[in-house]
Amino acid sequence: MGTPRGPAPSTGGARAAVVSVVVGALLAGCQWSASEGVPVPSTAPEPEADSRLAAFYQQPVKWAPCDKFECAKLTVPVDYAKPEDGRTFTLPLIKAVATKPEQRIGVLIAGAGGPGQSGVSMVKDLAESWPAAVRERFDVVSFDPRGVGGSEPRLKCETQGEPPAEKHPDLPLIGDMVAGSKQYAEACLKHTDAGILGHVGTADVIQDLDVLRVVTGQEKLTYVGYSYGTRIGQLYADRFPKKIRAMVLDGVDNMSLDWRDDPIQQAESIEQALHAYARDCAARTRKPCPGRTEAEIIATVNRVIDKGDKSGEGDIRGDISAKLTFPEEWSELSEILIDADRPKDTSTQDGGTAEDTAAQPEEPASDDTAEALTVVNCLDRPHPTDLAAYEEAAQRIRDVSRLADGSELLSCAFLPPATSKPKVVRAAGAPTILLVATTVDAATPYRWAQALAASMPSAALLTNEDVGHSVYGGTSSCVDDVVNRYLIDLTPPPAHARCATRTGG
Repeated sequence: MGTPRGPAPSTGGARAAVVSVVVGALLAGCQWSASEGVPVPSTAPEPEADSRLAAFYQQPVKWAPCDKFECAKLTVPVDYAKPEDGRTFTLPLIKAVATKPEQRIGVLIAGAGGPGQSGVSMVKDLAESWPAAVRERFDVVSFDPRGVGGSEPRLKCETQGEPPAEKHPDLPLIGDMVAGSKQYAEACLKHTDAGILGHVGTADVIQDLDVLRVVTGQEKLTYVGYSYGTRIGQLYADRFPKKIRAMVLDGVDNMSLDWRDDPIQQAESIEQALHAYARDCAARTRKPCPGRTEAEIIATVNRVIDKGDKSGEGDIRGDISAKLTFPEEWSELSEILIDADRPKDTSTQDGGTAEDTAAQPEEPASDDTAEALTVVNCLDRPHPTDLAAYEEAAQRIRDVSRLADGSELLSCAFLPPATSKPKVVRAAGAPTILLVATTVDAATPYRWAQALAASMPSAALLTNEDVGHSVYGGTSSCVDDVVNRYLIDLTPPPAHARCATRTGG
């Protein structure tokens, strides 16, 4: 869980971001044998043929103009196993129509990152930067996943006031965060009905994607998923392998690791990206760096983290991690580190600088839903309730990265149990699925794409030799060309295909 598993390609200011999943027994079209732990065939009908779901699969989509796009709403059941109970989600949709309708191939559905990022906002942000070859031939459609953005209902986990003081001397690493994590989980359950909260996991989202496929007129799905959107894509391919025309998974999330190993491997990649920044800062940003050598920059990072830990102010680890993923943001990271390493100016009464105390511009409103990052990840794989297990995990995470502390996991101890389990994704019977992976990726480690390529017979892996995350439609013309050819002509790249991308800061 560590870093959020980001939005979409970086076109300069995009930020990155988490975790793995598994489809539960009913939604996977299998029943689980408790004694053997392996799936056995289910007699349940395919959702599209299930008469109880006919109203959802046959609903008309009423597109209407909204700015430069078209917008609509999609209604889906809260619980696909009990659609007759009347509870529904209403999900906002957006469409950027093909720019050359006479050459139109069909609809391409784009899946956003997170969990918690708005697909509607993503299309608004990326419609102009996506490769023209694909924009000409496809209507690009996306949606806000259940509980996220404009979804009705939407996840709400707002807390009031400070959490009550608790002492946990047996938990030296995470003890101070226990009360806040418990308060957060309790707020989620207070403000979001438990029956709703338990159905925002990816196992339900893939069912929504299949409804969206049908109501947008696709016999077979064309899909591009970024980061968390690759989790959606993998589970869709495993559940509906015969319903795919083309699928691109860019910034590949993992499905197979347990709740501990997933953030540990991600923390290792964060540390790898930190060293890449320290090594290449001057060459790639051509701006002042917080040191002249890799060793000097790492020493600055250590000083800044130590200073932040002692002061207890802010979240310097989070500030560094947020700017680490994309080289285009490394110059901003350098500014953060240089500023934080300066002796504190006591010229103002509160100990800050005049610049610090000046009114700062407000952040623009976001349609993303931060609550989903925690809740969906907790639902997508089982987590323990024993706090000692989180203490041990936090130590292992800190052992591999100075930028991670393991506290992100804690709220799962107090939320409802998971609705999915880790699994090895095989997507047996699916057509070629294109994986795009960057060799130094702080959000979704390169090894996760390698593991999926090894387990999924239909996978074709395109390696982007660079630092970054989710690159299609961003800074690599090589990646864009390969993905465009696949989406339009269904021509996969040759085995062991590689792109050498290197962008400045």
